[in-house]
Amino acid sequence: MQAPEATANESRSPESRLQSIMQEHLPPTVAEKEFRALYSLLDDTDESVCLAVRQKLKSYGGTIAPCLRSIWRTETNEHICHSLQLVVQSFQQDALFELVDMVKGTDPDTNDINLEAAILLLSRFGYPETDPIAIAQALDAIALRVHALFMKAPQHNELGLLLSVNQAFFEEAQFAGAEDDAYHHPDNSYAHTLLKSKRGIPISLCALYLLVAERAGVSLFGVGMPAHFVVYHPELDIFIDTFNKGAFLSREDCKRFIHGAGFTYEPSMLDRVSNIAILLRMIRNLIFAYSKSDNNWEVAALQEISAAILETMNQEEG
Repeated sequence: MQAPEATANESRSPESRLQSIMQEHLPPTVAEKEFRALYSLLDDTDESVCLAVRQKLKSYGGTIAPCLRSIWRTETNEHICHSLQLVVQSFQQDALFELVDMVKGTDPDTNDINLEAAILLLSRFGYPETDPIAIAQALDAIALRVHALFMKAPQHNELGLLLSVNQAFFEEAQFAGAEDDAYHHPDNSYAHTLLKSKRGIPISLCALYLLVAERAGVSLFGVGMPAHFVVYHPELDIFIDTFNKGAFLSREDCKRFIHGAGFTYEPSMLDRVSNIAILLRMIRNLIFAYSKSDNNWEVAALQEISAAILETMNQEEG
């Protein structure tokens, strides 16, 4: 795992930096005096002491992660940096283990997982401080706007409702595709950061769009085309390109895209994909994104969990 980029805090004294970081990032549930005491023990040469400190930091929960990352950003003591890495990584590993457990406990009626729960756990891998309640509330708010817009819409039918989803999601909430120079940044895949930046890659935008649509009573599903991901409205027979601000695509449009991307079209390329398939594709995208920035720990962790999920699926099918 690479250390985060340095900030202006590096020009301050160590004590001034620590104080500034605590003021900005220390969770209100953590006493400053206690945290300072723990921090002072992080460079202890006795590994049993360091282990006890890491366990205590872990007990604070994922909300402590931004504080630990910010200290790690400017810390020059390699032993302390390593200890902070281990704490953050333990939060990340917990999220991945929970993902595997989720797949193992798939709904017997649908043989699938809950999409929202899955993308929130994946977000906790990138950002252990991910707040499921805050994200759910943000999605609820967009869905409420869908209803408000639909009530004023000239068409009170499925098309009118879908247009209201697009207006709320793309025009008002301003979600859009990530810029080329930032396309492969891991943040474009995490709900925690995507809801702030409003920029994502096709599959992450589709995932949020599906969750908003579900709240608004619109039945949609994901379609994993080669080199692209879209959403499909079966009643209207319309594909929605969330990366391009909700552009409507016909089946022929999708075929042309597939041919243009250098693939031979097969009807199955426009089939519905499961939520597990969406999760696995998001993990593969993250593996590629982290490999581009040489974040080898993240790459290895995600590769291992992807393999574990596939193994679990194969066992269930067998």
